[in-house]
Amino acid sequence: MMKKVNNVVQIGMLCFSLLIGGTLWAQEKPSAIVEDFKPTSTNQMGSEYPQVNSEGRVRVRIKAPEAKNVQLNINGVKYTLKNDVQGVWMGTSDPLDEGNHYYGLVIDGAEVSDPGSTFIFGSGAWCNDIEIPAKDQEFYAMKNVPHGQLREIYYYGKSSQAIRHCFVYTPPEYDQDVTKRYPVLYLQHGYREGESGWGAQGHAGLIMDNLLAEGKAKPFIIVMENGGISGDLSKSGGLGGYDFGVFEHIVLEDVIPYVDANFRTMADQPHRAMAGLSMGGMQTKHITLKNFNTFSYIGLFSGGSISTNDVEKAPGFKDKVKLVFVSYGSRELGKDHSAFGGDPKANTEALRQAGLNSVFYVSPNTAHEWQSWRRSFHEFAPLLFRHEVRFGETAKLGSDDKPAFIDPPAGFRDKRENVAHGTITAVQYDSKTLSTRREMLVYTPPGYSADKKYPVIYLLHGLNSGAGQWPYWVHADNVIDNLIAEGKIKPMIMVFPNCNSNVTVTNPKPDEQEERKGGYKGYGISFENDLLKDIIPYVESHYSVYTDRKHRTLAGLSMGGGQSLNIGLSHIDTFAYVGGMSSAPNTNEFGGLSDSRLLPDLEAAKKKLKLLWLGCGNKDGLISVSQRVHQHLKKQGVPHIWHVDANAHDDTEWANNLYLFVRNIFK
Repeated sequence: MMKKVNNVVQIGMLCFSLLIGGTLWAQEKPSAIVEDFKPTSTNQMGSEYPQVNSEGRVRVRIKAPEAKNVQLNINGVKYTLKNDVQGVWMGTSDPLDEGNHYYGLVIDGAEVSDPGSTFIFGSGAWCNDIEIPAKDQEFYAMKNVPHGQLREIYYYGKSSQAIRHCFVYTPPEYDQDVTKRYPVLYLQHGYREGESGWGAQGHAGLIMDNLLAEGKAKPFIIVMENGGISGDLSKSGGLGGYDFGVFEHIVLEDVIPYVDANFRTMADQPHRAMAGLSMGGMQTKHITLKNFNTFSYIGLFSGGSISTNDVEKAPGFKDKVKLVFVSYGSRELGKDHSAFGGDPKANTEALRQAGLNSVFYVSPNTAHEWQSWRRSFHEFAPLLFRHEVRFGETAKLGSDDKPAFIDPPAGFRDKRENVAHGTITAVQYDSKTLSTRREMLVYTPPGYSADKKYPVIYLLHGLNSGAGQWPYWVHADNVIDNLIAEGKIKPMIMVFPNCNSNVTVTNPKPDEQEERKGGYKGYGISFENDLLKDIIPYVESHYSVYTDRKHRTLAGLSMGGGQSLNIGLSHIDTFAYVGGMSSAPNTNEFGGLSDSRLLPDLEAAKKKLKLLWLGCGNKDGLISVSQRVHQHLKKQGVPHIWHVDANAHDDTEWANNLYLFVRNIFK
C-alpha cells in the first residue's frame, strides 16, 4: 500500500512552470519578412504548410470558407490570419526561438488542430508542434549511425496500485550481448508534459545514438516515467496530481524494481542517475536529496538547484554523489529564483568550492523550452557513469604531494575561432597480434604536410571508456591547437588507440598475464603487443613522423595511466617520454632492485628517459597508487615530475596534466 506522505509542492511552482514550448515574444512592429519559407520537418507527409523561414517565423494556411475569424495561437500569443476570396486563411508569426514549439488554430473562438501538422502531447493536451531549425541541430539529427530502441512499457505498480506507463531507451548494442549490464538514467518530464516528451520533443534517443557513435558517452539505459500520480492517489493533493512525496515512493517502490527486474541493469547506486526538466528537475531534487544511497548522478534542467545548505542537511551526500549538474536557458537567468533555493549558478559554484563535482551549463539564447533541455541533456549525458572512483574523497597528503606547476590559464581547452584547428580521423588497421581489424583515432595538427616530419604522442584512455575519451571528453585537440597557435609547443600527431584488446591469452607466461592485478582483462599484454607490433608500425608507415624514441611519447589517464607506466618503463628504447595521470591500480608491482617489475632496467630509466611524469589530483580516491609509484621512483633515484593539484578523478585533471605535460616533451 502507498505510504501517506506530506505534499511538498510549492505554490510558486505555478509561476515557475512556464508554458513549455518556447519564448513568448512580444508582437513586433510590422517589418519586411524574408520570403524564404519552407515546409517544416514536423509537417504531415505531403503537407505544404505550416512553413518556417530563416528568421524563425511560422506561416500557417488553412481553408475555412465559413469562418469569420481565424488565429494562429503559438506559445500563447495569437496572430490574426487574413482571408482571401476563396476562404483560405493565412498568417505569419513573429520570430521564434530555435527548437520545438506548441501551437494550434483558433477558428471562431474554438481551439482546433492544424491538419497539416503532426500531433504531440505537451502543455497538458495533444496539440500541434512545429520545429524551428536550430544552428546546432546536428546533435539530435537522424543520422546513419547505429540506433537504440525506444520501448513502450506498461506494468503494474504495486505501490501505486495502478497500471503505469513509461518509455525505456536501450542503446544500440543492447540486444547483441545478452550478458552485458548497463547503468540507468531516470529522466523526468515537466509539468503538464508526459512520459513521451523526452523521446518525442526532446529527441533523447537520437541524442544518445549520436553521442555513442561519436564515442562521447558511455552506453546506458534511459527510463522515462510518467511523473504524475494515477487513479485515486491524486486526491492526496498537489499540483494537478503531482505530489513529489507520493511520486518518490512510485520511483523507489515501483519504477526501479520493475526496471531492475526486466532489463539488464547495474542495480547499484554508482550506476544509477536521475534528472529532469522544470518540475521533473524539482522532483529529481526532492527524491535524490533524500535517497543519495540510490542515485549517484543528479541533473536539474531549469528545475532549481542544490545548495550547500541542502547538502548539509543530507549527511553523506558529499561522499556518495558523483555529479550535480544544473542548467538553464540564458533567458531564464534573470528571473527571481529565491523560491527555488537561490541563484542556481552561485549554488553550483558553492558546491564545487565545497569539493563536489558540480557543473553549471547555460543554453544560449533560449528560455524555458525544449531547445534548452535538449542541449542540457547533450551536455549532461557524456558526464555520466565515466568516473571510476568517488569524488570528494580526502587523500592523506605528504610533504611531496604538491603542485609542480601552476594551473593552466582559463580557457586553455576551449575551441577558439581565431586559431587553426587540427583534424581527427577514425583510422582502421589490421592487428596481426589480435587477428582482427581494429580502429583508433588520429589527430594531425593544423597544416599537416607529408613534406615535414612530426613527433607522436600515444594517449591511452581509462577503464570502460574508448578512443574518444581524450578528444571528446578531455578536448585534447583543443589543448594542442591552442598551444600550437600560441607558439608554446611544436606541432605533433596524437594517436588515441582502443586500449582494451578483449583478447584472452591462452596459457600466458607469468609476466604476460592478461589481468596484471586482477579484473583488467583486455588491458594487459595483448594490448601491449598490439601497440608495439601493430599500432606504432601502422602510424609510422602511414604518416610523416619521426621513427626514433626521442620523438615518441606514451601517456594515459586512469587505467591508461597504469598501462603507460607499465609499457613505457618496460620499453625505454621505444619511448623517451612517459606519463601517468590519475593512474589506476593496474601498475606493475614493484619491490627491491632484484624483483622490480615496474622498472625492469633501472639504469636505463635513470639515463635514457627524457621525462617521466606522474600527476594526480588530491581529491582523487586513487591518489595512493600514484603516491606509491612516486615514492618508489624517489627511493630508486629515478628522475621524474610529481605533480599534485586540487582536482579529482575527472576531465579537468586530465586536461590540466596534458597541457603541462606536452609543454615539456619533444625538446
